[in-house]
Amino acid sequence: MKSKMNKLDGTSVQFEIEIFKEKVDEIFNEVFSDIQKTASIKGFRSGKAPLDIIKTMYKKDASDEVKKRLIPTAYQSVLEKHNLNPVSYPEVWDVAIEDTGEFKFKIKVEMYPEIKLKNYKGLKVATEKISVTDKEVESALSRVRNIYAEFSDVERPIEKGDFAVCDVETFSDGEVIAKKRENMWVEASKEASLLGVGEELCGMKVGDEKDIEVTLPEKYPDKKYAGRKAMFKVKIKQTKEKKLPELNAELAKKMGKDTLEDAKTELKQQLLERKEADSKIRMKNQLMEKLLKDHSFDLPSSMVERQLKVLMERAEEELVQKGIDKETICEHKVKLEAQLKKESENKVKLYFILDKIASNENIDSTDEEIDNWLKALALSYQKPFDEIKKYYQEHNLIGGLKEQLREEKTLDFLLSTAAISGKQQ
Repeated sequence: MKSKMNKLDGTSVQFEIEIFKEKVDEIFNEVFSDIQKTASIKGFRSGKAPLDIIKTMYKKDASDEVKKRLIPTAYQSVLEKHNLNPVSYPEVWDVAIEDTGEFKFKIKVEMYPEIKLKNYKGLKVATEKISVTDKEVESALSRVRNIYAEFSDVERPIEKGDFAVCDVETFSDGEVIAKKRENMWVEASKEASLLGVGEELCGMKVGDEKDIEVTLPEKYPDKKYAGRKAMFKVKIKQTKEKKLPELNAELAKKMGKDTLEDAKTELKQQLLERKEADSKIRMKNQLMEKLLKDHSFDLPSSMVERQLKVLMERAEEELVQKGIDKETICEHKVKLEAQLKKESENKVKLYFILDKIASNENIDSTDEEIDNWLKALALSYQKPFDEIKKYYQEHNLIGGLKEQLREEKTLDFLLSTAAISGKQQ
């Protein structure tokens, strides 16, 4: 076999491969022999037909099978010869067995990019002093009280702080711009969601309908209507009065503590841990931004396209959940793709940088770490660990999880070596 490699760009290579007649004949003989063993030809017992008849009758089938057998082995051979690491499936074309007996074909494949790592230890990141104030604890306690609030039906007009169960339709210039939301709970207060509609509900009763004019925010999911006037058509179906639990030991027990002070101490610790986790995420984001800025190399286009497809599907699902119809989403698809293209490139670029660093530092995820992650997931979903693990195995998700944990460990390593300053810059 002989091969010629042509480098097309920073990540793509093309091979022109020729397999000599002797090897092709050898594989043809193997294929014809295999066919002969099972061929059923009239006038001959199964597997007993003469080889020359087999060669005549099954020439096309044998030729296809020879190609199937030779291409993968030849492809693997050239990869090993040039010490290449592919990141995409190969494209094969110009496949032909010549009249002279040689087998020729071309292969194009994208390779792992060449990356010259810049210094990645001691990167400068900024953080802030972390503390929890009494006011934050009281706010958290207020949220807990709301979680344990009780609601009762009332027949009086809606008052501030009540909740209305209502149907909501959204129009702009007479056009329906979001699917009807039924049995939606809206708090009758200025701070409530739904663009300030909550306060407008005060004084309404069950059965009442009202058109409420609002201005849609500039960041409205459907850019077509961003900043425009809209009309919410609201129909009240139920009125709920909210009663908050008292701040006492009974509430503390619902929180798993004996006293209110114990509950506050627990809340403070939870807030502190959450702030520390958020701070760690911000520092890791700074590290990733620096890595992206410091490194420049060609990216495999197929990986960027696959990542873009994932981000597009996720974005479209989120828009549908927000009530944007699929026709409107399709109209803005090109613009959405353009917005997500850079994010896709950065994700792929960061993957290669972190993978290279992990290889340099011998960082990998273990089976035990994978199992621990799955156990935590099983606990959060209240499912048996074996069921969760089986799902991940059957859906080929273990490999992706292994990479994810490896990336997290690599970022933890980078953070452990970073030069951390105490003031956010």
